[in-house]
Amino acid sequence: MKQDLNWDGIPVFLAVANHGNLRSAAVALRISQPTAGRRLRMLESQLGVALFTRGRDGHRLTDAGESLLPKAEVMAHAAGDLARETRGLTGVLGGKVRISANEWAAHFLACHLAVPDDGPEIELTISERTEMLVRRDADLAVRHGLPVTGNFLTRKAGGMAVAAYGKAEYIRECPKAMTEERYSVCRWVTYTEEQSHYQTMQWLDARIHSDQRVRAANTILIREAIAAGAGLGLLPCFLGDEEPRLARVSPPIRELESDYWLIVPKELADLPRIRNCIDWAVALFAEEKPRLLGRS
Repeated sequence: MKQDLNWDGIPVFLAVANHGNLRSAAVALRISQPTAGRRLRMLESQLGVALFTRGRDGHRLTDAGESLLPKAEVMAHAAGDLARETRGLTGVLGGKVRISANEWAAHFLACHLAVPDDGPEIELTISERTEMLVRRDADLAVRHGLPVTGNFLTRKAGGMAVAAYGKAEYIRECPKAMTEERYSVCRWVTYTEEQSHYQTMQWLDARIHSDQRVRAANTILIREAIAAGAGLGLLPCFLGDEEPRLARVSPPIRELESDYWLIVPKELADLPRIRNCIDWAVALFAEEKPRLLGRS
């Protein structure tokens, strides 16, 4: 007679399938590699099949593993839903809320994470992928666009404006930075080519020459490069205006102003901790509207 299935092995199975090896899976799950290996072996013993072949290049799914993977994903999602539902019922406002926000929204929210003692525990991650909500890797997403598909409820949070910034010394070196000629004569700090799909990148690409750039992988690195005098760059106004090393060289750029939306799976929308977090975010965007739109 087989033992009852130990659910501890399911996350390990999924993590190894996702990462391709036991070491990376253990790191992702925040457990030791021996513990991960023991749980995986126990799961295989209970199921009576090998889920992976082990090789020098990592773990590869067996035919049985391929067949069972979708079922394990369903089980993991169900377990996550059950845990979140239980947390939502244990207190009126408390419990963890995992927020997935794109980079600018995450920076903004991170500056205001002091919540009341009876409020939710907020876990903030940077991501552009709304499918995190589908996989239940996040409870709430903050995006500058609405999802095309999915069973979600949405609520408009507010807007963010963008302007061009430079270091004072660089502006003196290139005085046309204060004019519309800035796009043709000044050096620019931009995102990397892998981020060419960003709206700000597409807008800037249409105006500047490729040999006049320094590239950086995220907004903070771009801000630091601008502050070092590497050139001009685009920043959200709430970040650029409050940086004493920088000066704004353009008004807010109307074409780049974006509306931000709160997106939540419908089955979570009525949980008190989710409602409380949504209300907190909407109130925050409203309170900080002048800064966000570059009018403070």
